[in-house]
Amino acid sequence: MQRQTFFYQMQLVIPIAASLALGVSTQAYAASLGVASDYNVFTLGNFTQTSTDVEGKLAVGGNATFTGGFGVGSHLSSNTGNVLVTGGNLNLNNGQVNHGNVVYGGTANVSGVGFPNGTLSKGNPIDFNAAGDYLKGLSSYLAGLTPTATTTVQAWGAINLSGNSSSLNIFNLSGAALSKTNYFEIANAGKDSTVVVNVSGKDVSMKNFGFNIGGISRQNVLYNFYEATSLDVSGIGIEGSILAPLAALNFNNGQINGNVIAGSVTGNGESHNYLFNGALPNMPSTSRDTTAGNTGGGAGSGTVAKVPEPSTLLGLGLVSSLLGVVRRKGRQIKA
Repeated sequence: MQRQTFFYQMQLVIPIAASLALGVSTQAYAASLGVASDYNVFTLGNFTQTSTDVEGKLAVGGNATFTGGFGVGSHLSSNTGNVLVTGGNLNLNNGQVNHGNVVYGGTANVSGVGFPNGTLSKGNPIDFNAAGDYLKGLSSYLAGLTPTATTTVQAWGAINLSGNSSSLNIFNLSGAALSKTNYFEIANAGKDSTVVVNVSGKDVSMKNFGFNIGGISRQNVLYNFYEATSLDVSGIGIEGSILAPLAALNFNNGQINGNVIAGSVTGNGESHNYLFNGALPNMPSTSRDTTAGNTGGGAGSGTVAKVPEPSTLLGLGLVSSLLGVVRRKGRQIKA
């Protein structure tokens, strides 16, 4: 009778263990902006700006041209590693790169530029192709999430986004409506919540309107232009970060208070170093960011942190306990 009980217990434990093992193999990963997380501006293609500032770090997948009294890294602390990285040619004239190094992948044409806290050297510290694959995948993934909050476009042109979560609020918004608006508001979202605004459309503009984000931290707001190939921004102070990996961003006479991630950037708009710090939804493990070349850790290390499901951890503990009981029973039978 004892032997029959032992084998019955084993029949119960083995399927549970197998089921939980399968759960472990399909765990999700907490999403981030990957290698772009540490960069105030990150472009997959060319960057051409004049007479303006990028307060944080700048990474350019193509050629970088920065002229006319420019500044990079002015709001960084000392010795922050690579502050300006370009995968292609580097053209700098009349400006300053602060608090770190400049690294270029092609040729360098530098005149009238100071590097008070860093060096100029040739190298390829970022895999921009891998970064591009990840960022495009992230943008597409976020666009496919089900909206959790309400978007209202008023007849007189205002856009009102009303949240209902203290943790995550996802909005869908048409690029056509955003291009026509004269007022933009996010309300009722928890002050510490993450806000993702998915914006549709290939040709989108953001011009000459004000923001009211209702006490939410600008560092928790992400505008995802998942279809845009052209994004025209001017006369505005954007509260939050932009994810537009397919877009040619024409950016003039304004500022973006967050990360700027785009296909390319032109213009004279300022980029302020309020890096995105929100908690994005989990991505499938197949979307994991494996971009190479980062020298720092944390959110910008190019990896996505593995997040075990609580039920999985609890279940593994249960299996461990059951197996312990079964082993003890087995020893008793042998004795």
